[in-house]
Amino acid sequence: MPACACDRGDIPAAFPRFGDDTLKGFLRYWLTLYVDGRVPERKDFDPTRVPSLLSRFWIIQREPGTGRYKFLLAGEQIRALFNRRVADIYVDDLFKDHETEMHLALSEVIDTPAIHYAVGPLYRAGMYPLHTERLALPMAEDGVVTSVYGATLYRRPTAAPSTDTEFIDGAKPIVLPIRSLPCPGCLML
Repeated sequence: MPACACDRGDIPAAFPRFGDDTLKGFLRYWLTLYVDGRVPERKDFDPTRVPSLLSRFWIIQREPGTGRYKFLLAGEQIRALFNRRVADIYVDDLFKDHETEMHLALSEVIDTPAIHYAVGPLYRAGMYPLHTERLALPMAEDGVVTSVYGATLYRRPTAAPSTDTEFIDGAKPIVLPIRSLPCPGCLML
């Protein structure tokens, strides 16, 4: 029996082709923690291994019991995107008009578990769409997937206002179940 999906020639065609090397580095680091088909543990993740993403990094956790998603942490660029503090805010409160789509996407990352990647116009500032690239990865606590670690990169056109950013969900995400991942050593990242 082949040792990995790569040996079978199954490298997923949909695997993300990143426009930004910092997201590629984030995924590479996550893959070093992805051992024996297990989602990496939160306690093993060292954010200083992806220092260029710290201002764009975020952590969302699903609350047991309610199933609601809450930002535990959000870097400075994420705060600037929304022009407000995001840590300790529920996702459904921040994305009121898109709460169902956000809940489904986060649930897919946690429950499948899966890598979620999107690129395109996810936000708009005034009438200007913001080119955005986002990567979301599942993380576990004691073997149970409970959180999503992610990074969102965006470019705001100089003419775009710095306030009133709204989520428009204008990109089709790539969702890759981790069970279909080739071994990290075989990935061409």
